[in-house]
Amino acid sequence: MIQADIHTHTHYFHGRNTVEEMYKSAQKKNLKYYGFSEHTPLPDDFSCLLYRKGDMHKAFADYACDVVNLKNKATRAALIYPEDSWPTVLFGMELDFTPKHLEYMDTLIESHPFDYIIGTVHFIDSQSIALWDHSSASKEETFLFFEQYYQKIAELAKWGKADIIAHPDFVKIHCVKDFAEWLETKHAQNCVEQALYEVRAAGMVLEVSTGGLKKTCKEIHPAPRIMEIAAKLGLAISFSSDSHNTETVAYAFDELAQFASSYGYKQHVIFEKRIPKILDF
Repeated sequence: MIQADIHTHTHYFHGRNTVEEMYKSAQKKNLKYYGFSEHTPLPDDFSCLLYRKGDMHKAFADYACDVVNLKNKATRAALIYPEDSWPTVLFGMELDFTPKHLEYMDTLIESHPFDYIIGTVHFIDSQSIALWDHSSASKEETFLFFEQYYQKIAELAKWGKADIIAHPDFVKIHCVKDFAEWLETKHAQNCVEQALYEVRAAGMVLEVSTGGLKKTCKEIHPAPRIMEIAAKLGLAISFSSDSHNTETVAYAFDELAQFASSYGYKQHVIFEKRIPKILDF
């Protein structure tokens, strides 16, 4: 049984529910650990149309305050009412990797006492992957875009300040067939292997997530070919639902456990105060 869901979101950016509501849902799922990992505010020259309007820096500060308060509350409650379900609250963030803004990212990391940092590639240079229209791109341009994505993942790993790499085939979300075709080429597998080698060398872990099952690609992140490479490299994994509402906390975790087990995995990783902890499942 998977014991932790550590990539989840709240109403502060583009989720639907509050910190308290998400935690109450986790209590019903028999999780031992529940991690909040809200998106970070973006530098001025980046934007995400999914984010709510307003001051995202203030929203993130409010999110951090809510999670820290909940962490303290749940810790006390677990001591007073040990017979009830009180998953340990983990405080994280999903940090967009923007390599032209290293000082900006450093400031975000230092702003709060995070348990872990999820690094993510949502942009290739200034191009949002989620908004990229691959229908107007040639096959060569599409394949190059995939390659650039894994170069960014390698760059993120070499940066050395994140603990987890999020949804490591996010680039496939709108073009899963083209991605599957690319991934069967030897060149693509070399690109992925080099990126995952850098992830392992950095001491990071690979996120395995049911988030993709809720997207248009309808697939677990990452794809089977990538899981094969990760297992060959001995790369550790974490589990998540990438939930944005209470209905999808620990979403399809039985399927997720079976998927990871089929590649020989028996353990997953969480982080407390940036220190990895290994859990069986």
